[in-house]
Amino acid sequence: MSDIELACHAAPWGRKGFINALSDIERAGFRGIEMTAEVVEEFEDRVGVFREILHQHHLKLIAITGGGSQWPGMNLDEEVERGVNVARFLKNSGASVLNLLPPIPNPEKPMEDEQDLLPAATAYGEIARRTLELGVQTCLHPSVGSFVHSPRTINKFIQMADPEAMRLCADVGFLAEAKIPMAAFVKEHKKRIGVIHLKDHRTKDMKGKKPPSMTKKNPKPYAGPQGIALGTGDVDLESFVETMLHSDFSGWATICFDEDPKTSLYDIAVASYKYAEQTLDLVI
Repeated sequence: MSDIELACHAAPWGRKGFINALSDIERAGFRGIEMTAEVVEEFEDRVGVFREILHQHHLKLIAITGGGSQWPGMNLDEEVERGVNVARFLKNSGASVLNLLPPIPNPEKPMEDEQDLLPAATAYGEIARRTLELGVQTCLHPSVGSFVHSPRTINKFIQMADPEAMRLCADVGFLAEAKIPMAAFVKEHKKRIGVIHLKDHRTKDMKGKKPPSMTKKNPKPYAGPQGIALGTGDVDLESFVETMLHSDFSGWATICFDEDPKTSLYDIAVASYKYAEQTLDLVI
């Protein structure tokens, strides 16, 4: 029996697909859902309505993903208040995890030195401390194309932020893409991991997709390889889950994927849930 519970990320359905996302995710078998910070803008004054909608779909909100603003460029005071506001929404909705994507480079204002990242990291640390006071755990979600994309930058950013208050989201798709050994990562950070993401992709989709340097002529952030149904790509999901279980992790695992013009999001959710149930043995 697994101590890991399954959720599905609603991001690929988009803001306008909120109700469809709930319906599809429920029908696929999930009992947990992770959403983007846009849901706060939509329901922060109607938390009761939001909770009732989730209840009708037999779903529990487990986390919200936010962050990922450009640095230099973002207003740090506003970023902190935004994070704390999301935490209040999480608490009022019965959830307890805020996943924060790291800052991404600003092609208009390139940093001259790594220490230039300190103000942004300090703001993330302030978010982690203040959300913790609300009973919400802030987890840093490293990502390729951001300032936190390697073992060294992960450790450096956490130390600059607040190593006591900030935890980590362990995303197996990111680890595979960044070529970070899963076992070594989990061993080093097992006491810090607050939530995990399960994402699969094909190695061939990464060819020619080395994160570009963002410039004025190429301002689009790096998107990474397409997230596909679990078990249909090359990511070693079984080893990752086994490693997490051996590390005594217990909590939520969010399944993440992207849109596919050839397959409905519902079908991807169903296939992913079945793989998690039948191959990863994650469904109680």
